Parts: sequence; C-alpha cells; structure tokens
Amino acid sequence: MRRTSLISALIGCFAVMAVIAPMAAARGGGVTRTAALHGSVSFPGATGHASSKTSAEERELEVEVQHVRALAGKRVNVFVNGIKWTTPRVSSLGAFNVQRSTERGQRVPRITNGSTVRVRTLGGTLIASGSF
Repeated sequence: MRRTSLISALIGCFAVMAVIAPMAAARGGGVTRTAALHGSVSFPGATGHASSKTSAEERELEVEVQHVRALAGKRVNVFVNGIKWTTPRVSSLGAFNVQRSTERGQRVPRITNGSTVRVRTLGGTLIASGSF
C-alpha cells in the first residue's frame, strides 16, 4: 500500500512538472537569435558564434571566438552594430567568451535581424565577423 502511494505521488509530481515547465518557458517568451562568426583573411582558422536572447524583462548577449592562438594573452575589440562593446583577453588556448546580461546590470546592445558582430585586434585587423 505504501509503495503504491509513493509511486502515485511521484507520477503526480511529474505530471505537475510537465505542465509548469512549459508555462514558465512561455512566460519568459522572448526572441533568441544566433550568428556564426567566420574567420577573416588574416585569421582564416578563426571560428565562433554570437547568441542573443531578448525578452520584455532583459537582454543577453554572448560572443565566443576560438582558434586564434596567435593572439593568446592579447586583448581584442568586439563591435556590435559598429559600436565597440567590449575588449576581452584571448586565453592561452586562443579563445575568448563574453557573456553579458541586463539582469546583472550590464550593458547589452539591442540585437535585431541584420545586426553585425565584428571582432578586431586593437590595431583594427579583422579577426572574425558575422550577422544575425
């Protein structure tokens, strides 16, 4: 009897979760966009991506680039829609990842279809670029 009650309670919990999870996701709503970043002539092996999530409450943006080991330890500029957004340092493995959210009080540019992301050396050489 006790085992049957436990199984019934577990099934009930899973049923409630199956209803609540989609409702929570729908409430957040928002738009998610992604952009592939491709290497330039100067850095043909560079790869990466940018992803943006926008909702009524917040904006998030992540930019990641890999395969730029020649720039290890150096800073690079990330431009979004032609405006410098951040200046991360490339890791010893030749990669960087930047994540920002307005929910944490950070500056996040507005991303729409056609928005551009360009990563450049401090001297202005294009490393990688793409658009949403």
